[in-house]
Amino acid sequence: MEENTKIIQSERNRFRSSFVATILFSGVQIYQILIRVVKSKFIALYIGPAGMGVQSLLQSTTDTISAATNLGINTSSVKTIAAAYRDGKSELIAKNVTVQRRLIWITGLVGLFICAVLAPMWSRVSFGTSEYVWPFVMVSMIVLFDQLNKGELALMQGMLRKKDLAKANVIGQSFNAVITIPLYYFLGIKAIVAALVLGSLISLIISFTFSRKIEVAKVSISWRETISIGREMINLGFFLSLQYVLQTLVMLVVRNYVSNVGGVEEVGLFSAGTAIVTTYIGLIFTAIATDYYPRLAGIQSKDEMQSAVNVQAELTILLLAPLVVAFIVFSKPAIILLYSSKFLPIEDMMYWSIGAVLLQALGWAVSYVILAKAKPLYFFLNELFYNIWGLPIKILCYKYWGLTGLGMATMFTYALYLVQVLVVAKKIFDISYRIEMWRRLIVLYIPVVAVVLFKYFFPKTSGYIAGSFVLVLLALLVLLRLNRIMDFKSYLKERKQVRGC
Repeated sequence: MEENTKIIQSERNRFRSSFVATILFSGVQIYQILIRVVKSKFIALYIGPAGMGVQSLLQSTTDTISAATNLGINTSSVKTIAAAYRDGKSELIAKNVTVQRRLIWITGLVGLFICAVLAPMWSRVSFGTSEYVWPFVMVSMIVLFDQLNKGELALMQGMLRKKDLAKANVIGQSFNAVITIPLYYFLGIKAIVAALVLGSLISLIISFTFSRKIEVAKVSISWRETISIGREMINLGFFLSLQYVLQTLVMLVVRNYVSNVGGVEEVGLFSAGTAIVTTYIGLIFTAIATDYYPRLAGIQSKDEMQSAVNVQAELTILLLAPLVVAFIVFSKPAIILLYSSKFLPIEDMMYWSIGAVLLQALGWAVSYVILAKAKPLYFFLNELFYNIWGLPIKILCYKYWGLTGLGMATMFTYALYLVQVLVVAKKIFDISYRIEMWRRLIVLYIPVVAVVLFKYFFPKTSGYIAGSFVLVLLALLVLLRLNRIMDFKSYLKERKQVRGC
């Protein structure tokens, strides 16, 4: 009896920790999106479409070079640092951090070199002229600054410095906007290069200001030991980069097929629908991963891992379900608000795409186990097979059902991916979902299906009223479930006592 109580309390504490981290980093993500929107509005006003085009081409080039040269170390190093931090091995932490920073400097300088030396080529490829050679030479600094910045953020993430990580992101974005917007106001198009480089440098300075608070012992490491320790980071990072390239390639094939069959306009519609899921709904996944990934990397016990995965999966679908229902109910005004009435043809596609998010959440929570426990080849193969059979499903669904078919393909592929990743996790780690999780998923899908049916079979006004009623009811049920798990009253009482001390 006493042991069961300890288990329940342990899961409650884990749920509370995950919930607080999710709320914290979701807020950060929302704030960053708002800052980018405001900044983009001002920049568009001061430099116009032509200036925006120049800025976009310069920025996209540095982003591409950075993605191609960073070897995924900013993500893979989180795992090695978090594992050493969990074990409390200060010397190992120091070695991992030293190696991480060396690798980041090397990859950052390589990226800078590629951007600067090949500036004439980038200028011709991007603008069809040699006029932008020196701008590309100047913005090559961004590749190094961004790599160093992400390295410091990865250090804070691996050391579980949640508040410092959140502050660094928020303050960095804020200072970036406050300092660069006046440059565009006074200098117009001439400010583009300076604003991009200065904005990147500001973000680096802010992140370094917070990361330097972390006490890391100074150690002397030979280059041979650097290679030995860094091999794990590089192996994992390489497969992460390869997986990103694969994913990008699949999306390129799908977009080209849509363009050839349906035209450029349908590509734009498909891209807009995809952006809604990845940017606005995806911010929840990004927020959760910021805390979940390093925590998972530090877990050694199989039982603890099983508990962590189930807790995280349940929290994720509980938080996402009301968002999914809300978007379906108000899909039309949401699409018009985010884009315009010209994008309303994606509404049916979005029902399927948004509805698939709950399945995606369950697959996502398990896939991070493969990533966090340093099985890079398994992780890549898992993603490779998903893309191999996912591509023909997307193409066939579009061929027969158009844009709506692409939404259906999203539902089908995430359902199959969930089965696949569960088989892999069970085989390698003996991890699976409890029966209660499947019951919870079925219960949460009932209101999702209900509001879709309301949209199709109810008159416009009645559909909104019925859908809103379901949304409110679902939100209350989710709050009751969260309270049952977390016990908000005792949690707030404990927090007040801690602050009182």
